[in-house]
Amino acid sequence: MFVALNRDRLVGNFVAAYVAEYDRRGILGGTDRDRELAETIGREVVLAMIHQTRQGLPRFYGTKKRTVLKDEEKQTIEAFSRELMAALERAWDWNGEDMRQFHRDLDLYDEFQSRLEKAARTQKKGKPPQQEDPPFVGRVALLLDPSMIEQARRAARKFYGDVERLGEKLLKQTLSPGR
Repeated sequence: MFVALNRDRLVGNFVAAYVAEYDRRGILGGTDRDRELAETIGREVVLAMIHQTRQGLPRFYGTKKRTVLKDEEKQTIEAFSRELMAALERAWDWNGEDMRQFHRDLDLYDEFQSRLEKAARTQKKGKPPQQEDPPFVGRVALLLDPSMIEQARRAARKFYGDVERLGEKLLKQTLSPGR
């Protein structure tokens, strides 16, 4: 994830494209501000990709629902998730408080997913599903350009799609047979 973020300059390119498209050079505040913005949005990207990874793991056992997995499959997924989080902790050299905060934020993503799943189960036939943005969209929009929040939300929504595609690609590369 970190290599892809840095190699592809995912966050930097997103911010640069937003600034160019909406002529918002004013949101850039010099080297320190730009680095802080990139790091904070980068953290949101990693949150979204880890959430997506954890949601996608059951598919490698032929199901979308974790509840139908065998106990050993659930244990394997848990072990993979623990190792992923340990690798993240090592890569970012976080202390305990940093990891607790990251887990709280990850819980926010999980709660959102639970609400979506519950709404889908209780939705009446023929009624369109209620659309709600994932936490990523609002959080990135606030970081990016709070004074132009609606256009920042549109940009963050599109960026979220890019992040989802990258996360899916990385998961497939990691867990596909023959790798």
